[in-house]
Amino acid sequence: MACKMKCNLKGDDPKETLKELIKMAESEGFIFHGGTTKGTFEYKGKVSAQGEYKRSGKNFSITVTKYPFFVTCGMIISEMNKRLGKYLSCEKA
Repeated sequence: MACKMKCNLKGDDPKETLKELIKMAESEGFIFHGGTTKGTFEYKGKVSAQGEYKRSGKNFSITVTKYPFFVTCGMIISEMNKRLGKYLSCEKA
């Protein structure tokens, strides 16, 4: 089952905030395909994950389509807010 979340980008320029967020996430091992309005991502670290994202202004939606069965959507959202709180704030959609 997909984990859907809605997020708000922080900062005055959402496009720049997303660029910074993607750059930071890439340094952590994420791979992105797309741009600052929509795209896909994948992660192959301790756990694997895949999904997609869309941005409209400061509204940012993320859908994680593949992730380990033992990881809950709540755990994903909590980790996103903890690690990426400088860039965004997310909740379950």
